[in-house]
Amino acid sequence: MLYSMDLQVYINSIDKTDLIDWPSFSIEDNVDEQPNTCSFVVKKYTGQTYSPNVNDEIEVFDGVDKIFAGRILSIGNSIEGDVVSYEVGCKDYTSELDRILVTDSFTSTTVGEVIEYIIDNYTSGITYDNVDCSIAVSKIVFNKMTISKCISELARLVNYNWYIDYDKDIHFFVKNTEIAPFLISDNSKDIIGDSLKLENDLSQLRNSVTIRGGDKVATNTRTKTHIADGIQKTFNTDYKFASRPIVRVDSVAVTVGTENLDQSGFDCYWDYNQKYIRFDVAPTSTHEIEIEGYPLIPIIVQVEDLASISTYGRFEFAKTDKTIKSSEEAKLYGEAQLEAYGRSIREGGFRTYTSGLKSGQTLTINITGLVSDSFVIQRVTLLMITRTKGEWSVELATLKTMGIIQFLQDKLLNDNKRVDFNEDDVLEKYYQESAEIGVTEQIGPMEAIGNDHKTIEIEEDIAKDPFDPSELEFVLCPYTPTGNDDKKREFLLDRGLLA
Repeated sequence: MLYSMDLQVYINSIDKTDLIDWPSFSIEDNVDEQPNTCSFVVKKYTGQTYSPNVNDEIEVFDGVDKIFAGRILSIGNSIEGDVVSYEVGCKDYTSELDRILVTDSFTSTTVGEVIEYIIDNYTSGITYDNVDCSIAVSKIVFNKMTISKCISELARLVNYNWYIDYDKDIHFFVKNTEIAPFLISDNSKDIIGDSLKLENDLSQLRNSVTIRGGDKVATNTRTKTHIADGIQKTFNTDYKFASRPIVRVDSVAVTVGTENLDQSGFDCYWDYNQKYIRFDVAPTSTHEIEIEGYPLIPIIVQVEDLASISTYGRFEFAKTDKTIKSSEEAKLYGEAQLEAYGRSIREGGFRTYTSGLKSGQTLTINITGLVSDSFVIQRVTLLMITRTKGEWSVELATLKTMGIIQFLQDKLLNDNKRVDFNEDDVLEKYYQESAEIGVTEQIGPMEAIGNDHKTIEIEEDIAKDPFDPSELEFVLCPYTPTGNDDKKREFLLDRGLLA
């Protein structure tokens, strides 16, 4: 018999349960930061005038338990006769975190404090009661990243999971610490019939792992030898030395400065990055130049699972992590990879009438002769038949052994390790200032009507040219005298001299 449910759907806090086409109703709960979704159909016909709108808020309850909440993000429609069908697509409150871009930087803080600051300063109505991460942060820069992407980056760096629940609270927690409300064993009543299906997958198998870490100081010195020609001043070292090398010319030690830091006072100058020695004066021809120092050498470690190789064949994997600073640390990292991926991965799923499963939870399955393992729930999908009858479809993947996760977390929690990324990003943040000015006009009735007049006096002063025509100087261009003493006048060709 199908599991008995009691679903109610509220849109903008108004009960719309009776308008839902229940065979079209589904909820999908996805692992990690992937948003959970809900979809259904609402039909509009004679006597039923309601139609949904994008951005409407939706809540779905099973009795008193809220099993979905979010907003309507898409609406498609089709018409058949007099009936309009609205295909409604909803996303959980992750959509609230995708609307805002974060432009900020953080130094000397913790992952938890970074999340709290972002939520406090970039959102409204969202809480972080279930955020718990004290891993130290030396520097983090977010340059125009959505809030959900910022939290996902932090989760990826420290191997945590996160999601926003249906009450708008952020959950940020160590992976695989949320346990399913029940386990599956022989004669379990929580599986529908023979719906449990499992298969093995070799696509992620790793049984020969090579780890490339950072650099370490060699235990023995290395010497590079050149023969001078009397002209050449620059000689390569072949190595990045951990410290200033010893340089000898014809077996006699010379003084060594650091290129770009020391400007004068040394026989030669050492460049760490470009790996060379430069002399101010070219060494004498045929003299032997010896450059000796402790070089930095790469940390490269290979570990293998011989039993897995014997069973499945060789599956090689290489990983570079420059934060690894010793061969022992690289060895532990490689062993953690083998522990997590040295055997085939089992995937599968089942159907159930029992509610309470959620993506990210760890589910244990112990069935005699078939499987005894722990799985991470990847996706949970609810499909309804009627408002009170439905079933859950559950997708599983083998729980990666805690070895790799614990190793990475121990690396970060070590006092000498801190999350540090995007250090070279240049953060530019601009604000646009605006102001509103209000202007009002008040027009009142004229108190009195009368004639308005003003007396204006006009005077005219006409002056006669003070010069005799014989004294004038004529110009062949338009001209206006500049004053009473100016004798220049405009000459008109079609007229005679002024009398």
